Amino acid sequence: MNTKFIFTLSIVILSIILTAFAHEVSFKKRSPELLKRTDYEKNDTCPCTVATSTFNSTVIGEVVFAQDTCGSTLVTGLFSDGLVNPEKNCYTFLVVNKCGKLLYNLTSVLDVKFRKNGTFPFSTRLDDLNLNCDSNGVLLAESGKKRYIKRDTGADLQIQQNGQNYASAPLSSV
Repeated sequence: MNTKFIFTLSIVILSIILTAFAHEVSFKKRSPELLKRTDYEKNDTCPCTVATSTFNSTVIGEVVFAQDTCGSTLVTGLFSDGLVNPEKNCYTFLVVNKCGKLLYNLTSVLDVKFRKNGTFPFSTRLDDLNLNCDSNGVLLAESGKKRYIKRDTGADLQIQQNGQNYASAPLSSV
């Protein structure tokens, strides 16, 4: 049953992403830095990248991050179980590196609406979160542990309940 749920959830999230991109056909101007380039052979755009965080223990759900060539990232997802009693429990959604250092706080921008033990589907476009456009990309984040442990790169999506770690899932590039 768990694989059927994850498959169905993946289809729902994929359809949300495709619908969002279809409705938001971007006619935005590219950044001035990209328009000023003189060497047109050079490609200064961000790579289109998709990453997911799949929760399947304390919390059940999936969050998908889709980055476009301008560096904007669409964050969409759904939690179906594990987020109990949100009136009494304060949940925060954070992107952290492998050592737990905060990279991005998603709580206020996601504006998650809760339902029984989970959330309704959510989606938002962020212009200040990049996955791998430059060295500040969350997929390229390095942990500070150098001495005894080999440096680890990447990030986790962490859910905190009342300020304490509650659930975590790695951000994996697809």
